[in-house]
Amino acid sequence: MRRRLATFGTVAAALVIIACASKKIALELSVDQLRATGLAKLEAGDQPGAREMFEDMITRSSAVAPEALYYIAVSYYDQGLYEEAFVRFEQIIDRYPASEWCDDAQYMKAESRLASALPLDRDQTAVDEALDEFVTLIEEYENSPLVPEAQEGIAKARRLKAAKLLAIGKFYKKTGERRAAVVYFENLAADYPGYERLDEAAFLAAECYGALGDAEAASRNYRVVLSRFPESPFAAAAASRLAALEG
Repeated sequence: MRRRLATFGTVAAALVIIACASKKIALELSVDQLRATGLAKLEAGDQPGAREMFEDMITRSSAVAPEALYYIAVSYYDQGLYEEAFVRFEQIIDRYPASEWCDDAQYMKAESRLASALPLDRDQTAVDEALDEFVTLIEEYENSPLVPEAQEGIAKARRLKAAKLLAIGKFYKKTGERRAAVVYFENLAADYPGYERLDEAAFLAAECYGALGDAEAASRNYRVVLSRFPESPFAAAAASRLAALEG
């Protein structure tokens, strides 16, 4: 995932600096001391205090600006301020395209979008944006050590999209809008064939079809549960419903 925060020095040593790092004293700290203090503040959950240290780093040396900006963005991410984090990570790529921090920033742009999509009742547009950001990392930073994590991020984003389809289908089933429900259940099966809860989607689709009087479609979906997911917790009920339908 992102770079370890305690990259420079030790947290214990930095805490000694923190104990006396008022704004006045911070002006006397070296760039390395500011870095160590900022990282320790991040570890301690003091994101605003950490930002002060990293902002001071930028004023001291433009050479460390990409790194300092990265940790400023991380501080917003850790606070759950994902839009602000996204903007700061993007600034690194826009302002310092040759920096070694760009692939980290690109990865965290994707993670910021993914985090902002939770819980599932939120607008899932952010999940699509996260997918695009992960793909950008893989395509534009193909030698980055973060590529495997980006691939895992894509898989996670796809699971979220699948879970959203299932949740919407279940909502429509609960409210009696069964024709709408089966559209979501079937789209889920078609678009995400590896999703781990397809047994539930097939069973619920069968239930909806049964209630709609479409015995053929109901039987077809019950058979999907029995043939593809024989160990499913829905298998026994599917077998019972299928037997009742077929007499």
